[in-house]
Amino acid sequence: MSKEFTLKLGVVPVKRGAWFTSAENCLITNNNALAVLKQISHPIELVTIVDAVENGIATEPHQVDTITTHLKAKGVDAIFIIHTDFGSEEVVAKIGKSMQLPLLLWGERDDSPSPEGVRIRDTQCGIFASSKVLLRFGIPFTYIENCRASDESFRKGVEDFCRAAAVVKVFCRNGSTENANGSGMKILKIGERPESFFSVMSNDDELLHKFGIEVTPMPINRLVTRVKSLIEAPTTQLQEYLTNLKARVGYTMFGDEKLTTLAAMVLVIKQEMDDKQAAAASMECWNGLSGFFGFVPCQVIGELTALGYPLACEGDITGAVTAAMVHAADYNRSISFFADLTMRHPTNDNAELLWHCGPFPHSLVKAGGNSTLDEGGRGQWCLKDGELTIARFDSLAGEYSLFIGNGKTTEGPKSTGTYVWMEVDDWVKWERKLIEGPYIHHVVGVHGNVANGLKEACKYIDGLKADLV
Repeated sequence: MSKEFTLKLGVVPVKRGAWFTSAENCLITNNNALAVLKQISHPIELVTIVDAVENGIATEPHQVDTITTHLKAKGVDAIFIIHTDFGSEEVVAKIGKSMQLPLLLWGERDDSPSPEGVRIRDTQCGIFASSKVLLRFGIPFTYIENCRASDESFRKGVEDFCRAAAVVKVFCRNGSTENANGSGMKILKIGERPESFFSVMSNDDELLHKFGIEVTPMPINRLVTRVKSLIEAPTTQLQEYLTNLKARVGYTMFGDEKLTTLAAMVLVIKQEMDDKQAAAASMECWNGLSGFFGFVPCQVIGELTALGYPLACEGDITGAVTAAMVHAADYNRSISFFADLTMRHPTNDNAELLWHCGPFPHSLVKAGGNSTLDEGGRGQWCLKDGELTIARFDSLAGEYSLFIGNGKTTEGPKSTGTYVWMEVDDWVKWERKLIEGPYIHHVVGVHGNVANGLKEACKYIDGLKADLV
């Protein structure tokens, strides 16, 4: 049931015409890079231009149409331009302009000149030329420092770029915000925000106009009707999922009947998100559904998020957008959690409680810890240890930014609900940035470090500013 996806990376080596450096030398550089790319553990599919031009290396401007037609036919999500020598800034710029996709620029560090002083490639010099022309054409790009393909900076640079491209793929759906209306991600809106929660207000028209993000509603009554129908006529899928759920989560206080309803809600919302092609959803949780079913759907949120269908609590649309971006930054492989920034640690000045009443995915529970659902459907557990990335997509008066920060789990007092204590380098700096805005207390957390990918993604999303702590 995972929604992991693959990123298609178009690999375009460039050289300075037929006369500058031999094709054989350029192929060595290209093959060095490809060898490392094939070893990266990310779900990346490499698309070369071997079938488009001679030697699979772009040399002349007249080849651009053939190359871009080939790459578009293959459905690539991003472009990696490899300078195999000085390269051709005209070719680089025209490919970037035609493709309108995230673009990575790199060239392998030159070897020492020969004893006679002869230089073979002048790769770095060509990158300076290409970057200037990309800027002149208004084409955003990422670059990896001039290094060898065997260097750690090369591997990390490619990984961070591919994470960014994955975020853009999900955020923009068609890979470009040039004609954004109707082309961005979809967010399923289940019910409304709590009446008094002014902090989670969002502007559907503005999201559509600026980013092409479509907010599509699912009324509570439709959800309730479909859940009841599924319970009355249970499918094999419901029975199998319920068996799996019972094997994982303590539910004695919650009860069999409510657990069946919870499982049915998960499957109904999952189907709705599939039907609407929604990248994430927001949910009216404690103030609406509890009246229909007798419990709050905290672990509906947790279970769906663990399946790769992230949900935000309390009708938080921009929180749902954040969750979709965070999941995309690891190709929907990692599992996020939707948290309140709740209180400072009583003794650690740089630690903060990430908490919510019970929606953190059970799959993130700390090893050896207790985990159970209370009578109201709220998870009761602490999350596992590790490095954390925290993010929040938000706006004020039409200006949008993405808060991004890194921390790590730390020890702290027990809390009710689902929770984890996070330690950062300077909490006061975090607190000031969050309060002075435009952010609220809701954030999305994920284990691991995807901060650089999120930051770089903002470069390719017009109207969105990366805001690092």
